Amino acid sequence: MLQYHSMSRFCPIEASSVHLYPPRVMPPPKPLNLPQSFIKFLRNPLLTIPESVYHEPLAALRGPPAIVWVTDPALVKIVLVDHCDDFPQDPLLRRVLGGLFGNGILTSEGQDWRWQHQIVAPLFRHGEIVRYAPAMVAGAESAIKAWSAAPPGSTHAIDADMLRATYHVISNIFLPGGGALIGETMKRGTADYVEGISWSTAYAVLSLPVWLPRPGRRRMRYWETRLRAVVADMIHAHHTSPDDRNDLLTLLLGAVDAETSQTMPEERLVDNVLTFLLAGHHTIAMTLTWTLYLLSRAPEWEARVLEEIRQVVPSGPVTGEHIDKLVTVQQVLKESMRLYPPLPVMTRYSAKDAELASEHIRAGTLVGLPIYVIHRHRKLWDDPDRFDPSRFAPEREASYSRYQFMPFGAGPRICIGAAFALIEATAMLATLVRAARFESTPVQEPMPVWRVVLLPKDGMPLQVTIRDRVGR
Repeated sequence: MLQYHSMSRFCPIEASSVHLYPPRVMPPPKPLNLPQSFIKFLRNPLLTIPESVYHEPLAALRGPPAIVWVTDPALVKIVLVDHCDDFPQDPLLRRVLGGLFGNGILTSEGQDWRWQHQIVAPLFRHGEIVRYAPAMVAGAESAIKAWSAAPPGSTHAIDADMLRATYHVISNIFLPGGGALIGETMKRGTADYVEGISWSTAYAVLSLPVWLPRPGRRRMRYWETRLRAVVADMIHAHHTSPDDRNDLLTLLLGAVDAETSQTMPEERLVDNVLTFLLAGHHTIAMTLTWTLYLLSRAPEWEARVLEEIRQVVPSGPVTGEHIDKLVTVQQVLKESMRLYPPLPVMTRYSAKDAELASEHIRAGTLVGLPIYVIHRHRKLWDDPDRFDPSRFAPEREASYSRYQFMPFGAGPRICIGAAFALIEATAMLATLVRAARFESTPVQEPMPVWRVVLLPKDGMPLQVTIRDRVGR
């Protein structure tokens, strides 16, 4: 039996002067029974995580299903890094998303994953990413153009606008001139697909048979087939086109494994292109959506952000050279991702009997890493439900454990596009805030709901007023 113990310390931090407590999930005071858990899970899986998980370093729920929630950074490091082979990726991810993403970099394991990672990693180096800043800014400007055509103070569905803007970015970086058809297919299919995710995940967690009927199954399968076919056609067209392109898809098609000199087979290309297109723009879109909402509720921080942008970028568009200088912009983004992490839960399973912090874990047990909870843990953060970007001032951020703040995961399987996402979000947020002011509408507060990514329930309506150009 393997035994792992925690040596982490929980260090509080100072509070700031901004007193904004945005909407949060209200956890049940005690673990739910199976019928209660199933009903809550379908509404919002985060509603099934009991209050104790927000206070304890580890919480073992006997189930069914049995699950161990791990929140202590030292224990998280054991699971994700030190003994990651003993806690491999949980098969339910592949069961739920394998029909869409196949055996790509998101869902594969072992040597297959390592091989794909080695091929793809060079495409996401910092120097490669910053050269795409003009496309990132153009995505933000596409939203600004649409807002400019409406009367000042008009209400807009910011979540939908950010999805369009970030797809504008990823399509122009990944497949210039070839993204219109797949973009329309993704727009029509994603809503249907997401509706069935909770049922599919619930069945997987409970180990119910794959063949068992469930709501949304037929629609999910239809869109999996349709999206994969559109991407396969696009890749085939790229193979046969004589055009000399320099987009990410062309680079991916030509990428070679340094050890084997192999390129990626076409089926894996489809898997990974879909992963980058869907995950690559939905996560950033929701990060921007939540961030614009938070700034609409925190005028003090909006003013600080706007002043920094005007100093760093007094004229002209945001460029790659500006990104690292937009310190306050990145503080706000990080605090937004702390409160509303784009990927709120990760799962692993115990491949063998083990002990974590004196808790016996049987082989096959689901191990949950609730990033949403870790980011709001009562013993990790001072006043954790409060919006306070000063938490991420450089000197304070340096004091945190690497496994205390991880909006893109951690360890060997950290999101390969993490740096890309932060650079894109920085360039786009700076462009958006310099151009427009956002105000919350007097309606019900947006509640976070987990549907693969963390969405605002019922959307994110905000009033948008374009700033005078002199002020921009």
